[in-house]
Amino acid sequence: MMNKWIKRKEFENIFAPFNANGTQIWVISRIKKLPVEIVNMAVRLAKLDFIKYVRMCDETAIGIKVLYDTKYKTIDFYDINSPKKGFGGKMVDAVFQDFSKDWQPAVVMDWSNGFWDRMKEKYRQGEWVL
Repeated sequence: MMNKWIKRKEFENIFAPFNANGTQIWVISRIKKLPVEIVNMAVRLAKLDFIKYVRMCDETAIGIKVLYDTKYKTIDFYDINSPKKGFGGKMVDAVFQDFSKDWQPAVVMDWSNGFWDRMKEKYRQGEWVL
């Protein structure tokens, strides 16, 4: 049970040494307090020598992670998340706007229940790696 909470100023002080040493722990601005278990989890992750970035979001996070390969000219939609209908499509629109046609879009793992099928129909039919 999460019953102890840490206020923002406090957890920022806890995360400060990691941020100063090159491992960024970032918490979205609307979060004003975190359960102690979540703060401890972030610290444990940041202590792993191969982790350089920990992003803390509550479940309503909206974001996109796009990986790219300049050698093969692929743009991989690795992760896209939005609890609000239509925002995912807007993020894909932003990626494809003015983007060179010689890059191939890709989705390695699709758990979207049809979202990427709709995007494939809307953008660059036949060019996708799914």
